[in-house]
Amino acid sequence: MLTAALRAAVPPRLWVKDVPGGTTGLAWPRSERYSTPMRTADGYRKCRRRYEGLGHARYLTFSCYHNQPFLRSERACHWLRDATAAARDTLQFDLWAWVLMPDHVHLLLHPCGGTAVGSILRAIKEPVSRHAAAWVRKNAPDFLWRMEEIRPNGRRIVRFWQPGGGYDRNIHSAEELHEKIDYIHRNPVRAGLVEDPAAWPWSSYSAWHDCIDGPLPIDRTTLPPIDV
Repeated sequence: MLTAALRAAVPPRLWVKDVPGGTTGLAWPRSERYSTPMRTADGYRKCRRRYEGLGHARYLTFSCYHNQPFLRSERACHWLRDATAAARDTLQFDLWAWVLMPDHVHLLLHPCGGTAVGSILRAIKEPVSRHAAAWVRKNAPDFLWRMEEIRPNGRRIVRFWQPGGGYDRNIHSAEELHEKIDYIHRNPVRAGLVEDPAAWPWSSYSAWHDCIDGPLPIDRTTLPPIDV
């Protein structure tokens, strides 16, 4: 069941009580914002398969290098916010929930028009890495060793993010979608950072529960039909 706040955030025209085929959950139409059909293709990275399923929402998690709390910095959070907003403007995806934790990120999004999740992640993560490397080299060179990976050939690479694509889960049902939204928003509470999810500034909690967009607005109007 939906909370009253989440139900209020969903336009009534998107509510459905009978999902075709007798199943419950999300009907997963194409996004209103993008009308190009999605591609279906399997992709591999770091021995993990991505299922680019037709219309599936995606629950993504990616971490800072060696799980270090790089996102404890407001500066880094602003870089990530700006990169995510720019990626959404350039690529075709809807952002439904998010949280920035000190050492990792959770995003719940809906790729549209054939946009591959790998492309979305690169567009979000690479600008942050460039900004961080440039800033640290100029302003905090003594910190650089914490970001360096030394390859077997002796080459040094400065990393902000842990290598690989992180965790990627396809979402198939209304129940799972709602569970992931709640899980994302309660991350700061479980980590002991705040007592109330509303007190954490770097999440979409207020956008969902108070209809107040924070640093990174969500795409309320493109949320697919939900069984109520």
